Amino acid sequence: MNHDESRVSATEQLAAVTTAPDLTRPASVGERAAGLVTLAVLYVGLVASMEYDLSRLAGICVYTVALALLLAWDGYHIGAARRRPHTRVESVAQQGAVYLLVCPGINVIFGQGPDTLIGHLVTAAVPTAAEAVYLVLRWRR
Repeated sequence: MNHDESRVSATEQLAAVTTAPDLTRPASVGERAAGLVTLAVLYVGLVASMEYDLSRLAGICVYTVALALLLAWDGYHIGAARRRPHTRVESVAQQGAVYLLVCPGINVIFGQGPDTLIGHLVTAAVPTAAEAVYLVLRWRR
């Protein structure tokens, strides 16, 4: 057996490269629309739940749904076929959105926090903006 016989030919290498998956597939229009709807539902749901002084059990349910929305996008992007891995900035943005959900979560569950509409709008905007940054970063090529 010659030393060169075990090597793959240049033609085979080129064929392997051309059949490799493209990890730069951009997000579809449907995915972007679903992301915008998610952001709107998250923001409006948090503001409305803070405005209506929900019971503690209802507040826990709202917080759980909001957390599930954030984590569902992360799970979707991790499991999506032909997508590039998360960058460090994307991971920080996603984790930041989850951690920042505590800001409106305290108000939703315990009723503690700002009692004005402006306060509710700003408090709900914090995790929503972090999730928007994450989604925009994931949607770029």
